[in-house]
Amino acid sequence: MPQHILDFTDSVGFPFYAYATDQAVSIIRTWAEHPWPITLQEAYTLRDQCGWTGAPDDGRFFTTPVSNGEESGTIMIDTTDHNIVFGIGVRLTTRASLELASRSTIAIQSTYAAYRDILSKVYGPYDKEKNDSGTYVDWTLPSHTSLHLIATVTFVKVRIEAPFETDSMSQAIYYENKYGPTLP
Repeated sequence: MPQHILDFTDSVGFPFYAYATDQAVSIIRTWAEHPWPITLQEAYTLRDQCGWTGAPDDGRFFTTPVSNGEESGTIMIDTTDHNIVFGIGVRLTTRASLELASRSTIAIQSTYAAYRDILSKVYGPYDKEKNDSGTYVDWTLPSHTSLHLIATVTFVKVRIEAPFETDSMSQAIYYENKYGPTLP
């Protein structure tokens, strides 16, 4: 097993891997601190630098060294300009099946906490909320890039969004708070 991958297989009873904290933070910083906008070709280059493998039929979907061969990441493109990326989403751990989720809870929660704590040292305080599908923390960087670290019952993932997407979401939230869910 590569040094930058943690192997929880013995403790959970099935193949379960996570990026070591330093490696996860390096990957997150590679994307979050890259100058935006990011073209699709730049995104493919960043994907490859992270050691991810694009799907043969569409390189926007990819596997990672911790995904056990599943496509666990997505490069999300702008609907108006298919050459511009508005974000990425990628699992930082293996995805446990729901039947085995109780075995991986400790590994998922400890990995999530380690990522959250080191990212807080890098990016400062975070907003924390809990919802039905898991726990997540958010940061909005000075560049307006947004970072969402998410722990579900079956995996840990990160979602990073371009400044224009962060600003668009902030505007939508503003209008929903002002006018309610149905805009005038």
